[in-house]
Amino acid sequence: MLSLRLSLFVVFSLSAAVLFLVYYSDAPYTYGRMPGRPRPPRPPYPPFHPPKLDDITPPHLDTDSDLASQLLWSSRATSIKEAFVRAYHSYETYAPFPADELQPISNRSARTFNGWGVTMVDSLDTMLLLGLEDEFQRAVSHVATLNFTMRAGNHAPFFETVIRYLGGFLAAYALSGEPVLLARAEELATKLLPAFNTSSGLPVYGVNTMTKEQSSGTAMLFAEIASCQMEYKYLAHLTGREEFYTKVDRVMDHLAKSQSTEHGMWPTIFDVTSGTPASAQYTVGAYSDSAYEYLLKQYLLSGKTEHRLAEMYMKSMTGILDNLVFLSRTRNLLYVTDSFGNIFPSRKFEHLSCFFPGLLALGAGTLPDSIMSKQQRELHMWAAEGLAHTCWVMYADRPSGLGPEIVVFDSWARTGTEAPPPSQDWKRELWMEHVHAWEQGGRQGGKPPGVGNAGMPLGFDEDAGPLDYSISMPSYLLRPETLESMFILYRTTKDTKWRERGWEIWEAIESQTRTESAYASVYGVDALRPTHYDSMPSYFLAETVKYAYLIAVDEDPWPSDSYVFNTEAHPLPVFSAHHY
Repeated sequence: MLSLRLSLFVVFSLSAAVLFLVYYSDAPYTYGRMPGRPRPPRPPYPPFHPPKLDDITPPHLDTDSDLASQLLWSSRATSIKEAFVRAYHSYETYAPFPADELQPISNRSARTFNGWGVTMVDSLDTMLLLGLEDEFQRAVSHVATLNFTMRAGNHAPFFETVIRYLGGFLAAYALSGEPVLLARAEELATKLLPAFNTSSGLPVYGVNTMTKEQSSGTAMLFAEIASCQMEYKYLAHLTGREEFYTKVDRVMDHLAKSQSTEHGMWPTIFDVTSGTPASAQYTVGAYSDSAYEYLLKQYLLSGKTEHRLAEMYMKSMTGILDNLVFLSRTRNLLYVTDSFGNIFPSRKFEHLSCFFPGLLALGAGTLPDSIMSKQQRELHMWAAEGLAHTCWVMYADRPSGLGPEIVVFDSWARTGTEAPPPSQDWKRELWMEHVHAWEQGGRQGGKPPGVGNAGMPLGFDEDAGPLDYSISMPSYLLRPETLESMFILYRTTKDTKWRERGWEIWEAIESQTRTESAYASVYGVDALRPTHYDSMPSYFLAETVKYAYLIAVDEDPWPSDSYVFNTEAHPLPVFSAHHY
């Protein structure tokens, strides 16, 4: 027993010494930086201060209604903060570190992403946003113990590990200056580098962080290969390790070569051996979403220095608007779907695709005139407004107030001898066909179909008329995409309707997904009271709650000219990448 106690004392003493050095040593980290390349100067910290909900100053308000509005939104922001605290404390209690996620009905823990505490890491910058210093410091003490161990035969999913863990570490480091967060980011990024050890340089699905063994299979989704660049490039900037930049930018080289000269899009699957596309499906949904997002966001993150990425983004957006955005027949609702070659659209509209109007609005609000013309800016904002409206309608049409995972829109089927072949009939549903006709007709109403005349919610009144779509998957998985677009549209346009719609959505989430301990995904959004799943994904606290809170606060703590969100809503500071 004495020897056991002595061993434990030695281990504890060594661990404490290591933690002391990590936190307080002024010696720079090395971790294999390129010889002769100095570390970029560390920005002054702390650069971030959370919004103060009680900082309401009547002398600066024009009217009593302005004061009432600020008080209302301050109380709403406070309630959202309380929701986070409630859910996160339950995670700490019932699924303590290193468990990944809380099961909010059974109050058990789930190992979903490597067993490294993904909910905690994913929530770090949300804690800072909300001013939760005690929770943040508890989390940092756990981060200091992480060594990213993994059993032989298991593999860390590269895409999810990068956007949740690596993005979480980097954003929290940028906001707090805690050295251990950068140390863990660099260590994890290094352990994931073997994912790029393919003949093409495209990453595989997963890698074992201990043995460097890659997962089997050569087919990778477009989103999986092209959604790591923001994190690795920012880490290259912080550490001076050029390999972090070159590994991920090689993927961009492949995309530049394989971008369609006809429509500017990429298919959903790539072969990591040859580095070439391996499917004929095109979408901005689950298989491709963040790849398109990272084209624009890499450009913005680089201080608008990586010009080829902006050009690739613009070409792809033109192709998407021309080929994947459709108009419903009765309610004039815009939706974006996928297609298979140039044959037919699926008319499937995913909740995941509701990030897209926010992306369009972000691009229209940030790209310079040298990249985006006045006409393109106007078109992108029209599409953003129309698509965001439909995303909101998906919620407002439901008895529960929650949007479904997938719907399928009705076709404009025609019958009779004059009907064109089915393979061509769908083209009259394309939104751009209606935009061109509207322009030729004198631009009546000031905004094109699907924007100026988009149908309002019908609710669940059986006599209200056709929905123009059917629900394919009636689940709500605590997803953030619609709130994300409400936030960006509100900040970009200053139109308060997006803020109010975002709050409506949050009210439904609070009402319908709340459990005794936290919040749960649900099934049956077309019912008055959906059924709960025993699942609270880490992105709920990382993204959904964060976007709801950002909608509610008056101040924008992370303006788009200074910060860029990765696809998991982790804010990374803008920097100049020209030295690479």
